[in-house]
Amino acid sequence: MIETFTDFAQFKKKAQEMGVGVNLDELLAIDIVFLESYEEYLIISVKDYPSSATKGLSNNILVLSEKMALLYSEKTFGEKDYKMFRFTLQKQFGESTVMAMLALREIFNNYQNAFNTVDEKIDELEAAYDLDKAEKTTVKLRKLTNRTEDLVHLLVSLEERKIRQVDTSLVAYDYRLLITKAQHLLDRCRNHLNQSRDIQREADMKQTRETNRRIEDLTDIMKKLTAITVILMIPNIIGSHFGMNFKYMPELTVEWAYPAVILLQLGLVVIGFFYFKKRGWL
Repeated sequence: MIETFTDFAQFKKKAQEMGVGVNLDELLAIDIVFLESYEEYLIISVKDYPSSATKGLSNNILVLSEKMALLYSEKTFGEKDYKMFRFTLQKQFGESTVMAMLALREIFNNYQNAFNTVDEKIDELEAAYDLDKAEKTTVKLRKLTNRTEDLVHLLVSLEERKIRQVDTSLVAYDYRLLITKAQHLLDRCRNHLNQSRDIQREADMKQTRETNRRIEDLTDIMKKLTAITVILMIPNIIGSHFGMNFKYMPELTVEWAYPAVILLQLGLVVIGFFYFKKRGWL
């Protein structure tokens, strides 16, 4: 018999009636894939991206035995979902196998949808890079990659360990197709993670080049200001000499002293200008 629950209390009560003696509440708190096989039943727990607009991850807990297949999840499956496995459902452990197959396939579909969303954000970053969006997208993609990797390991483990509650040979084609899709999604996640890092690295290099260009511009401006300051400082130094209040300054009595000082100031300014011009500061 297959039963699905959206209320955890009812799900836990039904599991206890099946003879499940472990504390299922702890599965709600862990953020990893859990797979544990017991003599009479199998427990699988996988976090999932919600298909609705609810925040956070959703829980998917399967308790599978020969006679009962329980699922706690926000997912619901109708007659159409079971119809394609109608012959498998009639076999031993057919119901538990089909229940696991449907739940894991739906989880994969939600992972795929989450990846498509991240893929769109990466395309947006390629067109217009934004540091905050890039960091958030990279974090989401890294978490999705880890979850997809865990899902692939779970699918492979169920097949290799030949757990009787999930007899993958009963749904061999669909199960291998699911594994192939999950592995392909994992490859795409890893490739996009590298692509995201490349985009961020390229943006960092572009930012570094822009910063260096601005530093060069600022250095050029400082050179010009320094050269102008030095050139204008020369006549000021000479002029300040004649502002001193000494009693004996013989040059003040020389007739040609004033025009000589003017010419000296102009000459030094011109020399300073061409000196800094030759050095590329002006």
